[in-house]
Amino acid sequence: MPRLLIVDDEPLILDSFRYAFPAPDYDVVTASCASEAMEHFRAQTPDVVVSDIRLPDLSGLDLFHQFHLANGRVPVILMTGHGTAGTAIDAMRAGAFEYILKPLDPDTLIPLVESAVETSRLMRIPATLPSDQSDDTSGDLLIGKCPAMQEVYRAIGRVAPQNVTVLVRGESGTGKEVIARAIYNYSQRSDKNFLAINCAAIPENLLESELFGHEKGSFTGADRKRVGKFEQCSGGTLFMDEIGDMTPLMQTKVLRVLQDQQFERVGGNETLKTDVRLITATNRDLEDMIKTSDFRGDLFYRLNVYGIHLPPLRERGDDIRLLAEHFSKLIAKELGKELNGLAPETIAVLKAYSWPGNVRELQSVIKYTLLEATGPVLVPAFLPPAIRDARTHAPMEARRASEAPENSTSDQSTSEDPSLARQASMVGDSEAADHDITNWVAFIAERLQSGSESIYDDAMALVERQIIPRILQQANGNQQEAARLLGVSRTTLRTKCRHHGITVDKVVDGGE
Repeated sequence: MPRLLIVDDEPLILDSFRYAFPAPDYDVVTASCASEAMEHFRAQTPDVVVSDIRLPDLSGLDLFHQFHLANGRVPVILMTGHGTAGTAIDAMRAGAFEYILKPLDPDTLIPLVESAVETSRLMRIPATLPSDQSDDTSGDLLIGKCPAMQEVYRAIGRVAPQNVTVLVRGESGTGKEVIARAIYNYSQRSDKNFLAINCAAIPENLLESELFGHEKGSFTGADRKRVGKFEQCSGGTLFMDEIGDMTPLMQTKVLRVLQDQQFERVGGNETLKTDVRLITATNRDLEDMIKTSDFRGDLFYRLNVYGIHLPPLRERGDDIRLLAEHFSKLIAKELGKELNGLAPETIAVLKAYSWPGNVRELQSVIKYTLLEATGPVLVPAFLPPAIRDARTHAPMEARRASEAPENSTSDQSTSEDPSLARQASMVGDSEAADHDITNWVAFIAERLQSGSESIYDDAMALVERQIIPRILQQANGNQQEAARLLGVSRTTLRTKCRHHGITVDKVVDGGE
């Protein structure tokens, strides 16, 4: 449960927090002076601190600096009267999370504390690469062994220590926020603030205030000065999700910050400087948006100094099993359920599903399955009906490929297709020429005999090495058209071509 440290010399205020944030949802620890607060802080670091500005033994601003020196990742909310708001704003410039005016309004206080708890989670719970994984499941682990995810891990390792902007791209639910946090965790700013904002979830006028702050009276409802994320997060990392949903005006303002590291608050004329590392994410095709003038090309190039593409779950092969096993252990512990594993039939059903909601959907499905389970082994009967019926509704071609009859014989295509062999040589992998794509029985038998534990990935790689060159030839080398025919993004197609050594010019020319 989140641990809150409340610091105030008024017993009524402390009682109000105990009432507003009751156990077992929250663990509320109180202190009536700064020295007592620091004892609690050092004994067990809280998730969030809420402190009064005026304390009997020390000013709240000085106490904030002590908190910040001890652990700069703990969000600190300051309570202040109107006469001390300037002090609270100074603290926010130094990295405090927010300030709130007395008398306290529960409708304002509770969402603010909940937001601080979530921000604390983003900074406190690490997102770790596979090399750091252990049996500890307290962090958000990056799970996956498929080639595309291996490239993601390498990309994080390359870019995390560098102070450059990063654009994370992928479908909804693929884990873009976790990638952003991993970059933060492995960066040189990991001891500073990490703040996140969803550009699609906030109206334009409020988004501008959230990012840049505002002056008192600058618009209806602006009853006090506010420090924005770019000012508050100076020295740290700001993650802007759904960057493709920003309006043209907001795009212009963000571009200026990236160019000059300068901005003004809404309603103000003071030019402020900041030092923020920006990580952005989107599930939209920004290149197409640039063509339709819905996204600024100059902003795109500023954001995309280094790009990372997350593959959809349906393209990650045996990663589905790894993720399902990870989530089942994690959620079983959370629910207090006994778990001995997932039945092989359950894994097969999960792999047959297309996962439009990607990793986020898989996590929800595993939680549903554990709630439905009446035994320690997760069998298909416990899965949601939509998942169980996936094979029934799968395209006929896909079902035929995955359900090759046992009596299939190699004489279906005993003579090797010359064009197929030529394409296999083009990708630089003779294995594609050694196998008939229709003879899965022989392929599987060979892999079983060799003791392979990655038959699915091997099969998918074989299919990709044979299909991608043919589709590129059909599209006359046009990667956008080829990606459309394959049903994948251009980034995914380029990644697969790079992984398999497929060169577009050789494919089009038909050369070796």
